[in-house]
Amino acid sequence: MKIYIMLLLSIISFSACANKNAFDDFNITKKQALSVEQIQSSKMKNANSVTGIVTALYLNNVDKKEFHGDEYFYVSLFIQGSKSEDIQFLLNSKKPLQVKTLTNTNRFTKLTSLNAAWLKYYLVTFNKVEGNLKLQIKDNNNSSRLLLFKNLELIK
Repeated sequence: MKIYIMLLLSIISFSACANKNAFDDFNITKKQALSVEQIQSSKMKNANSVTGIVTALYLNNVDKKEFHGDEYFYVSLFIQGSKSEDIQFLLNSKKPLQVKTLTNTNRFTKLTSLNAAWLKYYLVTFNKVEGNLKLQIKDNNNSSRLLLFKNLELIK
């Protein structure tokens, strides 16, 4: 009898968890949950040494109502010894339409949970691209990183 009661209690305990996902216990919005899926972070490298870090969020897949028509990326970046004017952004080898420098407390901070005064923040806009998106970040000191994103509108 004790075995059956313990088995029944175990089944009830584990079945209560079955309908939950990782975001149920956190107070986050749908946009924040989507941004977790769309964010990419990587090290910036110059030859064999690490020179910085980059985090990029493809905004078109996070908020399709606001970010459509062009390709929008929110980028936070630190490259040792580089100035903002040294940074180059390319999407599929094409230059951006606009690069807007942001403060560390901007409207995208909640989406990435990054808020450090030593990082540089950018909203980068490119012309619309068909197919896979290859975001390349470079500086004048030969540090670079290539991040690959998929446009969810093209996946059916």
